[in-house]
Amino acid sequence: MRAPNQFMESSRAKNAIWPAAFLLFACAQAYGQAPGASASALPAGAGKEIVAKACTQCHGLGLTVAMRDGRVGWQEMVDNMILRGAQVRPDEEKIAIDYLVENFGPGKGPMVSPLGAVLALADAPGKAVVESHCTYCHDAGRITGVKRSKDEWEATVKQMMHWSGTPATPEEIQTMTTYLTAQYGKKAK
Repeated sequence: MRAPNQFMESSRAKNAIWPAAFLLFACAQAYGQAPGASASALPAGAGKEIVAKACTQCHGLGLTVAMRDGRVGWQEMVDNMILRGAQVRPDEEKIAIDYLVENFGPGKGPMVSPLGAVLALADAPGKAVVESHCTYCHDAGRITGVKRSKDEWEATVKQMMHWSGTPATPEEIQTMTTYLTAQYGKKAK
């Protein structure tokens, strides 16, 4: 039997999934790709058939074509999907990741913003650093549509730099965190 704390943590984790799932669905819809989008949504290239076959066994391609991860992010995503049952042979994995990075990596067009997001960043110190690092993969709406605490922004910035493979100095990470917290932080109640 679970201890009460374990049950509460499990319930919170399950409840946290729903907003993320809704956001992913909304992004797929806004991008014009329903979650059941077919392989025709993918650009031609070596790896297209691997990605189409592996991904569509469980879900559509709407989110896949909307994402903009670097090699590290796509590697982690593919590894995660393989652990969840995606049918990708070891000799196909690098081909699939290369395809995803080439077609859906940083700088390959912006990710989709949440519905109703403001598409311009606020003028304030640090804006240029945020623009130079964050808008390389997605537009400002992905930033302005979410409110996070300082710790959440710092974790998000570090994770995004990791996934995209974009280098950022500790000073740049601090500048981005400070800017994002001041402009798009959660307000105290």
